[in-house]
Amino acid sequence: MPQPASLNLLVLDDEWRPLHRLRADQDWRDTVNALLRWESRWLAIEQQRPDSPFPRWADIRLTRTLSKRLRPIEIALADHVIHGRKGRFSFRQAGLL
Repeated sequence: MPQPASLNLLVLDDEWRPLHRLRADQDWRDTVNALLRWESRWLAIEQQRPDSPFPRWADIRLTRTLSKRLRPIEIALADHVIHGRKGRFSFRQAGLL
């Protein structure tokens, strides 16, 4: 049985190791609090999809918007990774970040 679709935000350390995972549908204040609590400058988007890992236009828009909105608070988007049934797609590896 395929996994349901999900979208999470990962708070990362300076070596991009996950420190904390948040559901993307939580209040944005929870994300900011987690970044402050973990003293992190890095965030990643992790997506699970039951089908193809290839990004859709909405994924690209989300990545661009989040990256742009994080800059003023000196937080950077490390990656947006989509895990699908037949592999994974990394925006950073594809040169989209």
